[in-house]
Parts: sequence; C-alpha cells; structure tokens
Amino acid sequence: MDCFASCGLLVITENGKVVDIKGDPEHPLTRGRVCGKARRHLDRLYHPERLQYPMVRSGTGWQQVSWDEALELWATKLEETRAGFGTTAVLHADASGSNGLLRGLGERFFNVYGGVTRPTGSLCWGAGLAAQALDFGGHQIHEWDDLVNSRTVLLWGRDPTRTNIHLLEHLRRAAAGGAEIISINPVQVRGVPGVRHVCPRPGTDGALALGMAHVIIAEGLVDTNFIKQHVQGYQEFAASLRDFTAEQAADICGVPAGVISELARRYAGSGPAAIVLGFGLQRYTNAGRTIRSIDALAAITGNVGMPGGGVSYTHQLWKQFFADLSGSEFATGRRTFPWPALARYILAADEPPVRCIVVTRCNPLTQLPDTSRARAAFRSADFVVVVDFFLTDTAAEADLVLPCTTFLESEDLVYCSLNNYLSYMPAVVEPLGESKSELEIYTSLARRMGLSDFGFLSNRQWIDKALEPVADQGITLERLKEGPVRNPAAPQVAWADRRFPTDSGKYELFSLRAQAAGLEPLPVYQPPESLAEGLQTDYPLYLLTPHHRDYIHSQFWNSACEGQLEPLPGVEMHPETSAGTGLEEGDMVWVETNRGRLQGIVKYANEISPGVVRVYQGRWHSLAGGVNLLTPDYIADLGGGSCYYDCRCRVYKS
Repeated sequence: MDCFASCGLLVITENGKVVDIKGDPEHPLTRGRVCGKARRHLDRLYHPERLQYPMVRSGTGWQQVSWDEALELWATKLEETRAGFGTTAVLHADASGSNGLLRGLGERFFNVYGGVTRPTGSLCWGAGLAAQALDFGGHQIHEWDDLVNSRTVLLWGRDPTRTNIHLLEHLRRAAAGGAEIISINPVQVRGVPGVRHVCPRPGTDGALALGMAHVIIAEGLVDTNFIKQHVQGYQEFAASLRDFTAEQAADICGVPAGVISELARRYAGSGPAAIVLGFGLQRYTNAGRTIRSIDALAAITGNVGMPGGGVSYTHQLWKQFFADLSGSEFATGRRTFPWPALARYILAADEPPVRCIVVTRCNPLTQLPDTSRARAAFRSADFVVVVDFFLTDTAAEADLVLPCTTFLESEDLVYCSLNNYLSYMPAVVEPLGESKSELEIYTSLARRMGLSDFGFLSNRQWIDKALEPVADQGITLERLKEGPVRNPAAPQVAWADRRFPTDSGKYELFSLRAQAAGLEPLPVYQPPESLAEGLQTDYPLYLLTPHHRDYIHSQFWNSACEGQLEPLPGVEMHPETSAGTGLEEGDMVWVETNRGRLQGIVKYANEISPGVVRVYQGRWHSLAGGVNLLTPDYIADLGGGSCYYDCRCRVYKS
C-alpha cells in the first residue's frame, strides 16, 4: 500500500489460508503496532467481490475469459495501436497503490514495447519534493527517535493520529522530555499529548511562515554563523521580507500577529526545533512557494543538520540504491502528461491521440481531480485495460480487466518514503482463483509479443538483479529474509554533514536552479488560485478533502465493516459554519463547487476551523462518493503537484 510505515506483519495461516494478521513486535520501527487498515487486509484478501478471473466487456456486460484469450486481445490492441499511431498513443497510468518493487516492472515492459505516454508529477507529494530539491538539493529526513532532542516540534499540516500512528510514540517522548508540540493546521489535531493549535486559513501557510521569518530577522534571532557558512541568498531573502510584517501575514492567514511573533520567537529561541511536514499544505497552486518558505525558517535559525532540528518531509533513498530495472534504454519514443491535469491532456492529445490506456496500481476515476472530465477522457480511448483486485470505478469503465494478486500472494521487496527500512515479503498463500502478479502478467504478455528485452526472469532473479548495487554491503535476499535492513546511507540527522547537492553547495534561499529555469528564485507569498479566481462570493467556504483514518486513498472503501460505511459521505464542519448556512447536523445537503456537486450528510466537528468544510477523499463513485468531482485539475507551481485543496464550495440543503 501507499503508506508511510510499511508495517511489519505476522501472518498466521492454517490449511493454506490466512486466518489472522498481527503486528510484528520485532520490526525495528513499527514494533508490533499496526492500525486498522493493516488488520483489514484479511477481509480484503477473501472479499466476495474480489476479482478472480480475466473479464472482457461485451454487449451484455462482463464476460469471463481465459488468460490466453485476455492476453491475446491485449497484445493485438497494442500491436494495432503501434502500427496505426505509434507507441505513444498508449498511456500507461501507474502509481503507488502498492509499493512492491516488482509490481513496478510494467514500466520496463512499456519501454521495451517502444516507449509510451506516462503521467509525470504527482497527485500526492510532487510540489514538496521539488521545493526541497531547490532548497537542500535533495531529500532527507531525521529518524523519528531524534525528536527527543527537540525543544519545539511544529507538526505543520501533519495529523499522525490518522495517517502516521507510529510517530505518536516519538512525539510523546519528546513532550515528556520538555518539548512543546505545536500543530499548524486548519483542523485541530486530537490525540497528540499537550499539543497547541495554530490554525491558519487553508492555502496561506506560506504567509504564516514568511511572517515568522520577518520577526526572526527583525529581532536578530537568526543563526549568523550558519548563514555565513552554509546559506546562499540570505541578503536577498531578508530584503524581500522587509515589509512582510507579522501584521501583514496575519491579514492573509488569519493567525493573530501576536501569535505569529510568539511562534517565531519560540521556534528560533527555544533550542533545537523540528518541523514535521504533511502533504496537505502542498496541495495548492502556491505549494512550492509554501514549502520553500517553511524550509527557510530552518535555514535562517540554523535548525539544519543538527539533532532535534530539520524539516522532515520525505526521502527517496532506496530508489537511488536499486539497479535501474526500468529499461529506459529501450524506449524510442516518450511523451509525458502531468498527473493532476491528465484528463485535460488526454482529451487534447494529438499527434498521436491517446488510443489505448493501461492502468496498474491506481484508481484514477476515483482519485483524479475533476473526475467528470477524467471519465470523459477514458471513454475517448479505443481500449482500456485495468489490472486490479476489484471492479473499481476505473475498472468498471475498462474493456479488459485482469485480476492481480495481493501482497500476501506474491513475493516482493517493499520500502516506503518515511522510514529507512527495506523488507522482504514472501508469498504466504497461493493466489486466489486465477489472479496473477503484475510481473507474471507482463512476462506472459512480453513472451506473446516477442519482446525478449523485457527479460524473462523469476521473482528471485529480479530481486537479486535489483540488489546488485548493494550486495557488497551485505544487503541480499538471504539477509532480507532474516528481517528488515536499514539503508546504510540514511542519516540519523538529515544534512548532518552540511553538504548540500545544490549548485552553490549551500542551502539555497535564492535558488540558482530556479533562476536558471525561469522560476521565482526566492520563497515569496502568492495566494492560491481559488482566491485569485475571486470565487469567494459564490463559494464562501473552503473545501478540504483529506485522508480518512480507516482507508488509504480509494483502498478498503468497498470492504468497510458491516454498518461502518454510511449511506452518504459526511460533510463535516464546525457548528459555527453550520449556523451561518442555516443547516443542522443530520441535514442532507449538496456540496457544490464550480465543477459539480456531491450529496452528503452534515456532521459537526469542533476541531475544524469555521469556514472550512471537510469531505474525506477516496470513497468510490459507485459507493455514493466521489468528492473529486468537485476538485480542480490545477497544477502546482513546482513539481507537477496536485491542487485538491485549492477549492472553494458552498453547502445547501438537498
């Protein structure tokens, strides 16, 4: 799954069937603690609606076919598309619904096929990645147990109670050691010990950060030695903030100027201060500028490369260690479309048009913004193939659906972006029905099409090949079978050596790479697009569509426990917001944006700031969900990131 933790699990089997799933107490990070999502893998494995056989759409519905028939049909469509339009008339939509290394070898198949159209950027974290690459030159995080060295921890847009429960233990230890935990979020975080709340307006975190930076500079709270030795562009940055006072920031973000000033003094003057970033605050058009503005706080106060400090967002260290299995050298053609605006680009595509779409490890017709347009884009193709466990919203629109294995049924390696461990996953049971792993599917298809450069290796051979660059460090399949292995290059403290792979070799407040690319080189505030469009009159409320505690994106919604999934989505708001709209808890309402509307039920939630509406993302259209009907397909200022939260709405009775 696309999860922060990659939890260690103990899987109990009897007579060839999984009967229980528990946390592994010996896992070095998760230590036996797992959330409800992990425990529900058993329900999903044997769910009565799980796909077990290939199916082809016919005039009367779905028709079960053999694997030979399914692969022959797919191969024929690929060959016809290549002959008639070229290989880039094929779009391969592949994401991180599973983080298994071998499940990503579809990219290799399509490169050997000749190179296709692929989405770039990210629906998830792209703007933040690009921003930190400009600032630090790359991506590193502190180990979570380093938080005990912090005197202040800013949880900026991160709610660990819902998406990162293993962080809670480290926050408790930090608090017990005297650290102040401060949550900066339009939604108050519940369940973190002693947390203090600062609630800016959605999309204005950058203004808050720059207001803090102004106070830090004006009051001489900067780390002069660190700046002289390790920071590029401080003078330009300071000059740009001369008039960006706490009062001006307060007018924008809604946090009182006194609170901004006190927060700045606390962060700069308390001793080591850590910032732990979430993903939500970079789902706006101004996302890159926002993350760069927050990063700047660490740079000017010297909270970089020191225990208890840092700006921890994510890392991609393991990807740098594996052998490149992508087969990019075989691609003779290549085209990219941005993930957030994928539908718009498909519909506008020419020379060639998109004629065939292949979907693996994702559910775009639930998860893409502006999904009405996304559905139209998929219907414009001649042939759509989906590989999945269930008949998702996307699979329901396909011409050919192929059943794949779960992680319990196929051998693989797994890693994630918020811990430094690599783990081996054995297959613990035989595949259900006729389901096959993605690797087995692509290997069979490559054989059928004569694509020998794909390489007809076994799972074990592919794993050994991937691990070749680290085998001399003792990271082998046999070693991984003994337990998870920590990345040998992962630091305990990010940037502890103070060596930054930027053009200047320093942390860059003034980014030379951004300047060379024609981008704004300094972190400056820019309002989100939803405010710039002037939508406030017709759509007075902010719409946030975050992750639900019990689901990962669109996974598990169809396997919710009996009675858990209510008939309509909850439309959650503070009682003050409800009073201002004339609504009461339990009312059936429409949530409407300038893209569409969705029906739901009003729920009171005191933790949400007044003026903000929360509807959880991921619930399928076929399950009366589909909040991305309402969200925009804007592209963020950096990294091709999505802008789901850059959205205004109104709510009224249905």
